[in-house]
Parts: sequence; structure tokens; C-alpha cells
Amino acid sequence: MSGSPLAWVLFSVYLVITALLAWQGGRRTSGRAGFALGSGRMNPVVAGLTLGACLASSAMFVIMPGFVYAEGLPALVGFSVPLVAGVAVGLWLLAPRFQELGAASGALTLPHWIGNRYSSAALRKTFAALHILQLAYLVLVTVGCAYVMSATLGLPYPACVVGIVVFVFGYTAFGGAWAHALTNSVQGAIMLLVALIIFGSGLEHWQSGALVDSLLASGWTAPESKLFSSAWEVWLVPFLVGAALTTQPHLITKALYVEGRRDLAVTIGVGVVTFGVFSLVLFGGAYARLDLAPGLAQDAVMGTWLATAFPWPALGALVSVAILAASMSTLDGLLVATAATLAGDLGGEGGVGLWGNRLVLLGLGLGTIALALSPPDLVLILGQLGVYGLVAASVGPLVAGLVHRGPVRPLAAGASAGLALSVHFGLSLGGVTENPGVAAVLAMALGVPVAVALARPLARPLARPLPGAPRVSGTTPDLHGLVTRGGAVAE
Repeated sequence: MSGSPLAWVLFSVYLVITALLAWQGGRRTSGRAGFALGSGRMNPVVAGLTLGACLASSAMFVIMPGFVYAEGLPALVGFSVPLVAGVAVGLWLLAPRFQELGAASGALTLPHWIGNRYSSAALRKTFAALHILQLAYLVLVTVGCAYVMSATLGLPYPACVVGIVVFVFGYTAFGGAWAHALTNSVQGAIMLLVALIIFGSGLEHWQSGALVDSLLASGWTAPESKLFSSAWEVWLVPFLVGAALTTQPHLITKALYVEGRRDLAVTIGVGVVTFGVFSLVLFGGAYARLDLAPGLAQDAVMGTWLATAFPWPALGALVSVAILAASMSTLDGLLVATAATLAGDLGGEGGVGLWGNRLVLLGLGLGTIALALSPPDLVLILGQLGVYGLVAASVGPLVAGLVHRGPVRPLAAGASAGLALSVHFGLSLGGVTENPGVAAVLAMALGVPVAVALARPLARPLARPLPGAPRVSGTTPDLHGLVTRGGAVAE
């Protein structure tokens, strides 16, 4: 097979530019903190574009349009309006306080933050271990990217999987958070343009009225759908899941990329607006309902449609290569957060250093290749099952740690996470519901109240700092009694 020569040229240019940006990011990266967060004083617009690019991965650009092709209006609505609104609400509610406490305690990751907040090294390791569930989403993103690469460049699917993993995992291992941010800011700008191009490509369908007729004919719910069989699955579940998804490590830790509440507001605003624009790409699935024959495999629809949707080869090649950039933009963000967590938070006192992060990336890469070479029919369900399980376990401890002032009980985090995981996987794997979002919402409905109720502040603080926290003498508790001014935990 051979792809478009122009697509190969554009893709080669993309690879060179990304490699140069990763090299520039690698020059700024030293030590575990630099790998995880960069300098902590990143430009808020760059951080916002990075956040938006992480929110819209190959799941939105490749996999979700396939659901719109198959199910019509319910998928178009469910993956856009309530999801974007939920993400916005979640970020505005959680990120400012997370930044405040994270900066004060020197947290580099979500498990690090939870461990500091609950004064428990065991909790830090437990939540770090749970991040192996991110492997399911790494597979989702890789599969989506590989489908588009195969259709665009004419390469065999297995070669695409291996190539994506080697390239993205490689430049992320070298450059860490700085490579992720620099490459994502460029990728995010390209993705904005491409989302608008894809949306505009269906102008004739809007003018003829065929698009509106097709969508309305599909109805507001899809009774046979795994995700949108009822109104509450179309509107309420995506909103609640969107708010909860902001607790994902590669999203909530963006609050620690910048310094100060004003820069954080800019970061969130840019991220949410760009995510909203990115959601316009879902109309590609709606156009595919009219342009392609029915019955195609959902996960391969976008790659097939892109190959025929644009009358000018140059425009089609540009859009397809930009979709590859979109896919890779989330992949490197996931890798930075997951590697920093597994290497740093499971690595014992003092972490395992920069090379430990890189060795973890090697292991994740091999696991991703092994699973992505034989993906399930609906890879989105696999990705949601793993990620929503992690989210359901994390939301209760995070919310309780944010709403309570003063030291909180470690028991609350463990009980909430254990209950949420049991409910989520029990409902999903037990056949009670096929929608991982429904299972996660029910799990959080039980887990969050348990965490808040059990995390009542302790009568007196625990003065023992966590391993790896700076040890200083003569410190004075801050206004909230959460951390000492020298950085040692006092919870």
C-alpha cells in the first residue's frame, strides 16, 4: 500500500518539527519535578492550549465521530454540549484549590497530592498503582491514531501502531512536560484550524437540509446504543462524567503548570474554549452518515471518510496529518502524567529519578503495542472502562481533601476508593450496564459522600512529614493548617 505523497511530505515535516520541539523541551528538563511539571511557571496560553489538546484526543477526532455515524443525534449531543459543560464546571470548581494545596505541599502528581493531603505514604502508593488503568486509554488513543495513519499513509495497521508508540513514547521520554507542552501548543493550534475545516466541509449538507433531516430522523435517544439509550445517558451522564474527568492526572495537574490564580483562570478559559471548538469535529461523523455506505466498522469510519471527503488532495492531506497530531497530543500528556506517577510515587523515598520515568515509559510502550495490535470492536468502551474506574476511585478523596479544612482522615480516601472501584467494575463486568459512564456515575454517587463524611478533620494534626518532603525546623502552620511554610506536611 502507498499513501498520498503530499501526506507523506506533511507528515515528515510534522515529525521533524515535533522532534525539534521535544529536543528543546529536553534541554529544559532536569530531574523528576521538571519531567512532571516543567518549571511550574509556564505561559498560561501555552498551558491552556496544552490542556485543550489533552482534552480532545483521537477519541474525539477519530473514535467518537464513528458513534455519530452509527447513532446520529444522541451521540452528537452527548459527546459535545453536556461533556464540554461538565469539563468546564469541573475545572473551575477543582483546579484553583488543587493548585493552592499542590503548590504549597510540592506535589508533582495526583497520588502525590492525595498522599500529602491525607498524610499517608500508603495512600500515595495505592493511588499510584491504580494508574496502571491508564493503559486502557493509551491503547484507545494509539488505536485511533493508527487507523488514521493507515488510511492516510497507506501503511499496514501493525506498522502504524509500532511507529506511533516508538515516536511519541520516545520524544516524551526525552523531554517530559516541556516537550509535551511545546508540542501540544503547536498541535493544538493546528487542531483548531482542522476542526473548523472539518465542520465547514459539510456546507452542502447544511444547505440542502439533508444533514438536519438525517439527525432528526435518528431521534434524541438510541435505544440499542451502549452509551445513549436514554435521555439521562445523553445529557446527565456525560455532564457528570465530564466534571469527574477533570480529576485525571494529565488534566488536573495542568493547574500546577502555572503560577497564581490569574494565570490558572487563563489556562482554564483557553482550554475549555479550545475543547469546545474541537468538538465540532464530531460533525465529520454526521457527514459520514450521508457520504458513506451504512454498516461500516465504527472505529474505522473517520479514517475512511477523511480519505474521500475533501475535493483537493492538499486539503485532505493536511486534515489527515492534523488528525494524527491530535491523536499524539493526548498520548504524550497521558504518558508524562502516568510515567511520573508510576515511577515517582511507587519508587519509594525520593522517587527513582528521571531515568526511572523513562524506564516506566518503555514498559508502558511495550504493553500498549501488545494490546493495540488486537483491539476490541469498540475500543472506546475499553478506554472508558479503565479511565472511568480510575476517575471513580479518585474523585471522592480529591473532593473531600478540597472541601475540608485542616487535617483529614486517611481512612476516608481508602474506603471511598475501594467502594467506588467495586461498584464501577461490579456493574460493568457483571453485565448490569454496558455504559461505563453509568457505572462510574453510580460509583461516584456512593464514593464521594463516603469520603466527605469520613474525612472529618482530625482533632489534632499529625506532624510526621511524608517521605521525600523537605524537612525544616522552626516552621509555622499556614492559615489553613495544611502544610508548613517550609514544605513539610502537617496533617
